[in-house]
Amino acid sequence: MTTRDTMYTEDIANAGNLKEYCSPLDETVSQLPPEMDRSGNVEYKTKLEAVTDSRTTHLATQLQWRLAEGNGHAVYMIGVRDDGFLVGITEPELEATISAIQNMALQLANVAIVSISKRVLAHRGDRVVAEVHIDQHSNTPRTEVRVAVLGELGVGKSTVLGCLTYGEADDGHGKARLNLLRHRHEVESGRTSSIALGVIGFNADGHVLNYANNRSAEQIYQRSHHVVTLIDTCGYAKHLKTTARAITGHSPHAFCVTIAADRGLVTPTTREYMRIAAVLRMPLMIVLTKMDIAAKSTFAALMHDILATLDVTVPGRGRCIVTDTTESKQLAEDMMRLVVVPIFTTSAVRTLGFSELTSVMSKTLQAPTCANPDAAASPMFEFHVEHTYSIDNVGTVVTGWVNQGSVNISATSVDKRRLCIGPDSTGGFVDIEVNSIHTLRIPTELAETGTSAALAIETHEPVSIEKGMVILDTEYLNKHGRKQVSGEFTARIAILSQEFRSMQSVIVHIRSAYRLAHVLDIADDVGTFGHSQQQSGLDRDFAVVRLRFDDNVCDYLSSGLAIVARDGQNLVFAGHVADVLQ
Repeated sequence: MTTRDTMYTEDIANAGNLKEYCSPLDETVSQLPPEMDRSGNVEYKTKLEAVTDSRTTHLATQLQWRLAEGNGHAVYMIGVRDDGFLVGITEPELEATISAIQNMALQLANVAIVSISKRVLAHRGDRVVAEVHIDQHSNTPRTEVRVAVLGELGVGKSTVLGCLTYGEADDGHGKARLNLLRHRHEVESGRTSSIALGVIGFNADGHVLNYANNRSAEQIYQRSHHVVTLIDTCGYAKHLKTTARAITGHSPHAFCVTIAADRGLVTPTTREYMRIAAVLRMPLMIVLTKMDIAAKSTFAALMHDILATLDVTVPGRGRCIVTDTTESKQLAEDMMRLVVVPIFTTSAVRTLGFSELTSVMSKTLQAPTCANPDAAASPMFEFHVEHTYSIDNVGTVVTGWVNQGSVNISATSVDKRRLCIGPDSTGGFVDIEVNSIHTLRIPTELAETGTSAALAIETHEPVSIEKGMVILDTEYLNKHGRKQVSGEFTARIAILSQEFRSMQSVIVHIRSAYRLAHVLDIADDVGTFGHSQQQSGLDRDFAVVRLRFDDNVCDYLSSGLAIVARDGQNLVFAGHVADVLQ
């Protein structure tokens, strides 16, 4: 399993639904397929009797692995040999085996037997076989922060992520990044062309949990109290569409802009990323890479240029070059409050600077967004769909982020929210039911504001579910939300390319979708984003723009929603939705 799979994979299943398997409870079955030792959540056991403490510990480890394979659900077939033959056992032997499984479950966190079903083998006297279902639910409170890693082509973004997520030094030729790359052409060219996700966790003591001390993403999530998801983006201009989708669709809580220390100046692309961070009111950190090959004179000139660029692009925030871990907590808090921009100096070859970087990340917690400061306490529910899957025996699974409110599948029928998904091509929504929830690959009953989640849903009528859709509280939609479904809106923006003023249409990224939009009007906007144009030093950069989607397309829009626009391979503006027009 590579780090690109750390958030969601197509094997997401809910706790009550399994991948297809043969059951010994079927009266027509006398032989099951051989047990799969290296994969799957199904374990065969003939019987377990007189199990010692050391043996119980070993079996508990095996159970934890089966639970991880089943995303929190495991099935034990009792009275079945490894080759699948149903030998059956006596009732006393079954009781002893169930008792052993219960002792195994007690050694693990939040693991319990949820059902035991048995069948008498008529052709073998009083012998029985049984099917035992075991669930693991997480009650450990976890915090999550998503960081978008941005930077020019060749600065070492993927290499930094590889060092963080695998705890390994680079060989100077990009070895550390190989675990993140998804395609063969990426390995051959060294250019990332798709979004990859890396994960590092932190336990209660703040110690780093990654693939160096864990064998899977599930284990990292299970053991972590705080999780940082790193979103690796593309530096090559050809793949700007993918990078723009990472900024708006993956809902990052902070930007990490990487700059190669052996380059003497801040490039225009890096300057744009800093500017976007300011416009979107995004916490920002700077990571300087390749310190092992940077000349002193080059580094000094680069650092001077970085500080000057921050003064212009991110006015009002202090800067701090991080050299130790003593003030990590205060630094993380100030960064998330948009008070300071920390600057880290790193070398992937010598693994320098990573302890300071991870120390700050371990203290970095979500801050309420400026646009929706009361999102956590919102009476409504809003979920942004990033990916959709169709899984055997589960149905439709959507993955994404809870933007507001919460959903609880354990609520009674009276208290349970009525939800709907949309809008479709006509602006309509379809009622759905949420059957199960996974947050950070862990089965749970609740998904709250700010968390990434996978929801197994059931639609009440056929609908084509697409990236960029939203799941809403039906009552809220009927009372207030219909007026937010529109194809025309105004936005307060910072213009990144002056060519935009002469453009008639642009491609606008909203959440995980992108659409062609016609430019109806542009007006200068003085004093936007909390400071005047004169203070920023960038005259005529702020504007209010009126846009209309092409071909009568509509979307669910809300004031404060982040948007980014491009024209081919160039970013032209970034900002927020101001007003939704009908």
